[in-house]
Amino acid sequence: ADEEKKLSKNELKKLAKKKEREAAKAAKAAGGKPANSGGAAPSSSTGSSSGAPTAAAAAAAAAKKRKPADPVHRLANVPAGGTSDACTLKACMTSVLYGTPLMPGGTAADLPFLHGPALLYGDATSACPAVAFGGNGIIKALALANNATEGTNNMTAEMDDWLEYERSELRPALGSGNAKKIDAAMSKLAAALEGHGAVSVVGGGAPLSAADLAITLTLLHHEDGAALSSASPSIQAYANITKSSPAYAEAKKLAKTLLPPASFDPSDPSLLNASSAIFAAAISKAFPSAVSLGIEIKAFKCKDIKHGDYQCNVAMPLFQKL
Repeated sequence: ADEEKKLSKNELKKLAKKKEREAAKAAKAAGGKPANSGGAAPSSSTGSSSGAPTAAAAAAAAAKKRKPADPVHRLANVPAGGTSDACTLKACMTSVLYGTPLMPGGTAADLPFLHGPALLYGDATSACPAVAFGGNGIIKALALANNATEGTNNMTAEMDDWLEYERSELRPALGSGNAKKIDAAMSKLAAALEGHGAVSVVGGGAPLSAADLAITLTLLHHEDGAALSSASPSIQAYANITKSSPAYAEAKKLAKTLLPPASFDPSDPSLLNASSAIFAAAISKAFPSAVSLGIEIKAFKCKDIKHGDYQCNVAMPLFQKL
C-alpha cells in the first residue's frame, strides 16, 4: 500500500486496470463472472461504469417520449397582393371565424398547374401535401376542420349550393363584363337576400356563413368592388356586413403574415433586399417548412466588418424549431 501511494495517478490507474484484468481471467477460469474491483454490481451493457445511461441511450429515451408534432394547416402560394386577393381573404376570414389556425406555407413547388393559394395540411416541420385549392374549396376544408365545432352546421347542402353559385355564376358573370349576365347573377342574389332577412343567402338569418364569405369577398375584391357600385342597396348592405366585421380586419392582418418572402428583384438597387431574397430562396429550398415555422428570413448588415457585409441570423432559431 505504501508503494502504491508513491505512484503517480496514471500509474495507479494502470495498476487498477491490471488487477481488473487478472480478476476477470481468474473468474473466467473458475467458470464465473468477472468480479468488480469495488464490490459493486456490474454496470449495465447500455450504461457507464456507474450504471448511468449513456448519452445515446438518454437521447433515444427522450425521442420515444417526445410526442409527434400536431398537424397544422398552411396556406401556400399566397400572391404578393394577398391582403386584397379574394381567395387569400376567403381562407383567412374562414380561419378567423371558425377558429382553425392558419400558418404560412411558402411556395408549393409540386403544384405547377396552380396559380393561386393552396391549403396544405401536415406536420409543421416537414413538407406536406395540398388538401384543397381555390377559395371555395379552402373555405369548406377550414370550416369543417375544427373538431371543437364538430356537429354544428359549419357546412350544409344549402351553403354548398351557394358556393357553387359563386363559382359558376357570379364570378364568371363579373369576369365577362356582360351586363345581362351580371344582372341575372345579381337578381338571383337579391331574391335570396330578400327571403332571408337581407343578411344571408342561407336560411337561419345568421350572417357570415361560409357561403356569405365566398359571395361578399368576391363582390368586394373583383376589380376593387366595381360591380357593387351599380348593385342594389340590399346587395351593397349585404357586402358591407362582411367589410365592417372585426373578422374582416383580422383576416387582413393574418394575410400579411402569410405572404412568402420577397423574391429577388434585379431592378431593386438595395443590396440589403437582394441579400434577404437570396437567403430566403436558399433556406426555403433547403428547408421548405422554414416559412411555416414563423421564422423571419431577413438579412442584416454585419456590425463587425470581419464577419462580412451581410448576415442572416436564422440558423439557430431554425435548428431549435426543427
